[in-house]
Amino acid sequence: MEFVESFMKFSFADNDVFCIEKDPLIVETEGVKACECVVLINRNVALIEAKASSPSPKNEEQYNAFLEDIRQKFADSLLFFNEMKGGRHGEEVRLRIPSNLLSSTESPSEYRIFFIIHGHQLDWLGGLQDSLREVLRDVVNQWNMRDSNVKAFNEETALVNNLIVAYVPKEDIKELKEPNGNMDVEKTTKWFDKHPQCP
Repeated sequence: MEFVESFMKFSFADNDVFCIEKDPLIVETEGVKACECVVLINRNVALIEAKASSPSPKNEEQYNAFLEDIRQKFADSLLFFNEMKGGRHGEEVRLRIPSNLLSSTESPSEYRIFFIIHGHQLDWLGGLQDSLREVLRDVVNQWNMRDSNVKAFNEETALVNNLIVAYVPKEDIKELKEPNGNMDVEKTTKWFDKHPQCP
């Protein structure tokens, strides 16, 4: 399965990836948020959230609200994914999870939490990762995870770690945005079609 998110292209085997954000259970449950996907990477279950940008930490109120939104997405995704996998929402919902994820016996304590921000400066990633681990402290403790399972990436490090297969260079992003600043999915998908070897 291939999909485009936050000016980055993701590609995983169909049986390894579950786009939990678009699942009807998440969409129809009021107040619930979810990350982009849950995916099997090297036999590890990973939850991935991607953003096209982030507010500056200097704008404390906006930055904290941004991190809290990310915290909720990962917290809700962990809860609902494990409930769905365990059959709590019924067999029909359980079977919407792709086979390789469904058959994984990995404990939630070993799950990975990966947050990717396109365009984030490399030397800022350490600070972002620390902030992310701090805001997710209650979630990490609830699921008996290790801090080291929570990682932050930019588009370059995500590519090196095989979380994405391509990204739009920063200088080309402006032309691929909608008037409201969001990514234009159709334009971005066409951009990747024209630049199959990028970067």
